[in-house]
Amino acid sequence: MSRTLEIAQTIQHQLMTLGRVKVWSWGSRSWTAIKDEENRDGLEFRVSGFKHKGKVRIVLDWSDTYVISFFNSRNTLKGKVDDVYFDEMVDLIDSFVEYPGSDEEYKKLIENKYKF
Repeated sequence: MSRTLEIAQTIQHQLMTLGRVKVWSWGSRSWTAIKDEENRDGLEFRVSGFKHKGKVRIVLDWSDTYVISFFNSRNTLKGKVDDVYFDEMVDLIDSFVEYPGSDEEYKKLIENKYKF
């Protein structure tokens, strides 16, 4: 198994272990092992959340932390966070992709989308 694939699988496992339901709520799909432009190994996947639709890229940095980048459907960088520890990934991504900041706001978004 290549190092790139092994790191991608580790990242996906960490995401699913720490927050499977949140990861599913993003509409995550098209999981792909990648090397970024700086030759770092990582994982990229598509999301379709309330706040962000596009791609999320997570790469392992030399400091053993992650760099998480968010791209829209036109592949334009919309946000980037450096020095993310594995146990911070799910909540950080959720705050950019899905969760509006309060349970009340989130409930309204869900009600409007599904017409409860």
